[in-house]
Amino acid sequence: MWTALSFGTFADNTLRQALLIGIPAGIISVPVFSKPDDAIPVIGTLLPAAILIFSSVSGQLADKYETSLMFRRTKTAELFLMLTAGAAFAFGWGGLAIAMLFAMGAQSAFFSPVRVSAMPKYLAFDELVRGNGLCNAGLFTFILLGYLVGGSLIVLPDGGVLVGAILVIASSIGLAAALFAPHAAANDPDLKLSFNGFKQTARMFRHVFESPGVAPPLFGSALFYFLSTALTVAIPLYGRDALHATPLVWAALNGFFAIGAGLGAVTAASLSRKTSGLGASTIAIAGAGIMSIAIYFLTPLAAGTAEAPLTLEMMVTSGGGRILIAALILTSGLSGVYIAPLQAAMQRRARRDVRARIMAAGAFAYAAFAIPGSLSVLAITRTGADPRLAFVAAGAVMLLAAGVMIYRRRTLPHGLYDEMLSDAPPPL
Repeated sequence: MWTALSFGTFADNTLRQALLIGIPAGIISVPVFSKPDDAIPVIGTLLPAAILIFSSVSGQLADKYETSLMFRRTKTAELFLMLTAGAAFAFGWGGLAIAMLFAMGAQSAFFSPVRVSAMPKYLAFDELVRGNGLCNAGLFTFILLGYLVGGSLIVLPDGGVLVGAILVIASSIGLAAALFAPHAAANDPDLKLSFNGFKQTARMFRHVFESPGVAPPLFGSALFYFLSTALTVAIPLYGRDALHATPLVWAALNGFFAIGAGLGAVTAASLSRKTSGLGASTIAIAGAGIMSIAIYFLTPLAAGTAEAPLTLEMMVTSGGGRILIAALILTSGLSGVYIAPLQAAMQRRARRDVRARIMAAGAFAYAAFAIPGSLSVLAITRTGADPRLAFVAAGAVMLLAAGVMIYRRRTLPHGLYDEMLSDAPPPL
């Protein structure tokens, strides 16, 4: 499961980053947009938009069918999509490559509730924070690799061919791993499927609000996706217009974010089994907010100029560049600590018979928050505003979230620091 998740994440982000770097660098043409920069936030919405469309069905399938079967089916679909995307990059079909990014969002919509709802089947309840931390560590590590590989290969001669080959190899490894997923019984094998998207979405969220304590961590996690999407989509603009850096630095900036998030996830995995970890989550999001605002003021210390752009070598060897790198890593690292306890709280509190549908509701919420997060970058592309302001706005939202969590700690101490429900793993 971990390997299938990690390599699927790598493929998704290699594809996404190759587009996000290739378009503003002028390597990939997008004739639909008169201003190529406007394609960047739109591309950022494709994955979450697909999840919004398909999550009402995906949660039902994940509850109805046996877990390892669903792993195999979703990863087989991924391989076919990446073969198509690989051909699109190899032959320079930019429109098809963008379409495949949307299709991969649809595939993720079906894979995600299977994976997240499987964790309470494979792990004891008091292992869920650590399990989510380790999965997030793999997730963010392979996001980093996808950023670096997609962003760095696309700028090379024959970069499209190289990107296409990597996509196919990664998805093949993910499928091979899925073949070894442990058997785990279906949550509700007698469930009658409904394809009425509006009705099923409403039903998913009814399950969320009927399950005590599930909604707050769900929407707290969704906030993470809003902020992370906004910042990662804004990074190429920040690297170009605020740092005055080369395209390789743009890719590296998102890589630094992923390094920090991976370190934060590993830190979350080391939290005590005896606590929910939500106290650490509160402290982490407050610290991330402070550091995000600090990036605004640290940027001029590392920035290059239009005549002498900042290179990656200059960034990692200068004092100002190192300070900025540390701030980026610390911001995302604290965010990585923030998210894992919230995910574990959702899994721990969700009813077993509707667990996958609750997780699909979570995926829906993440996508619903990620889309405005991506489109918020239009405030920069359409106005010419300083991209550093994205970090200030994100920091303010993080501090607000910390304030809400502190308030909940004072008013609902048991709800925030709920005890582990069992030391024994539930039956598969």
